[in-house]
Amino acid sequence: ARRRPKATGGPSGRRGEPVMGEKKQGKKGLQISAKTFVITLAVLLFIVVLAGVLTLVLPQGSFEYALVDGRETVVPGTYHLVEAARLPVWHWLTAPVEVLFSDEGVTAAMIIVFLLLIGGTFQVLDESRVLNYIITAVIHKFGHKKYRLMLLMVFLCMLVGSTIGMFEETVTLVPITVALALSLGWDSLVGLGMSILSVGFGFASATFNPFTVGITQKLAGLPAFSGLALRAAVFALVYAMLSAFLLRYAKRVEKDPRSSLVWEHDLSIRDKYLSSVDEGILAEREIRRAALVFGCGFGVVLAYILAGFFVEGLSDYSLPVMAVCFTVGGLAAGRIAGLKKGLAKNFFSGMGSIAPSVLLILLALSAKFILTEGGIMDTILNAAYGMISGTSPYLAVLLLLAFVLLLQFFIGSATAKAFLIMPLVLPLVDLVGLTRQTAVQAFLFGDGFTNMIFPTNAVLLISIGLVGVSYGKWFKWTWKLQLGTLLLSVAVLMGCVALGYGPF
Repeated sequence: ARRRPKATGGPSGRRGEPVMGEKKQGKKGLQISAKTFVITLAVLLFIVVLAGVLTLVLPQGSFEYALVDGRETVVPGTYHLVEAARLPVWHWLTAPVEVLFSDEGVTAAMIIVFLLLIGGTFQVLDESRVLNYIITAVIHKFGHKKYRLMLLMVFLCMLVGSTIGMFEETVTLVPITVALALSLGWDSLVGLGMSILSVGFGFASATFNPFTVGITQKLAGLPAFSGLALRAAVFALVYAMLSAFLLRYAKRVEKDPRSSLVWEHDLSIRDKYLSSVDEGILAEREIRRAALVFGCGFGVVLAYILAGFFVEGLSDYSLPVMAVCFTVGGLAAGRIAGLKKGLAKNFFSGMGSIAPSVLLILLALSAKFILTEGGIMDTILNAAYGMISGTSPYLAVLLLLAFVLLLQFFIGSATAKAFLIMPLVLPLVDLVGLTRQTAVQAFLFGDGFTNMIFPTNAVLLISIGLVGVSYGKWFKWTWKLQLGTLLLSVAVLMGCVALGYGPF
């Protein structure tokens, strides 16, 4: 007999009871709601227009660049004004298409394909009830100690971001953790907090992250992964802050479901996930075998990503490898679970449901493209360079943090920012009396936390879009947490300056 476990909380606040007016179970798989799409589209269009206006009012200029480890790096002191035609306004409209043929084109294409494959695969997993099995199995094991489960998931997600630099790849966890959060009596925001928010904060509080710590320390001439003690302490502080934030909010929602910022939104999907908790499914051998096959595919991906930490070059292909393994594992699981005739139909239906997000991704990448094509990206770099020179160490580190935060709004890639910023500021850092290790820490803080609030970050837009949470709701939920991390960053950097955090 099928039944809901008693540990499940409903929106009424009384366990297992439905709410009057609650919507019926919606479509399976992943969909982006029209409201979420329109709001996010409006925000991104504003940013694209703002970038375009900047190309009309700021002077055009350029640095000279040199190749370092196969990447273009700024040569300090070579900035010069350039007399060139301004970027035509019509390019603002064509930027989402042009970006596909720019230096960002390969990255954009990989993210788009990855997203479409996720949409198709989750539709198959949902329709074949493999997703139901996974959710039910987790709740069956951890339903009576769910806060312990939350703290463990936050720690593990932060750990993979902090050590091996996983970020885009963890988008696949979002629908599962949201389904789990709803089934445990919380809301969609808690599910996002246990997955992508935790990974993003782990990425910011990096310990061994090769894409941030590894590259910036190499550019700064520092010993590989030196200064670990401070970064480990930062990781612990951020974990404590994020855990306290999620626990407080989750307990409030559990006590009063209507206090959730996404209560109305969750009504349309909560019943779907509550009805998916079915302990009878745990006895179905085909579904269990299918879930095991899908888990093996996920295990292969994890092994590959871990290997990339030790084998140079492997990490460059982690996104396509994950897309292939995830899709193959999902399709194989669907077939084993009995979804044979409708396998292809459900897969392509899932891809179609998530397709509107492609435009959002292209718009998120367009702002940087417009600034670069408009010839003002180096002008912005040079202005920041001039502000930092000749200041005190305490002011210099704050300006450096602000500089990275500004570029972070337009350039999401940590590696790209490192090769732009570090060669430019390192000579200044030495002159104003900052240690290079402190400069690296300022870069880590500026690059990481705002990944989870800036609307130009494609991974954030994908993650909240997968579960239909609007950017406005996300901003309202996280801005105080972001303010807390900013204050923590400033306090740590002030301490680094005072203590002469080294080496050199």
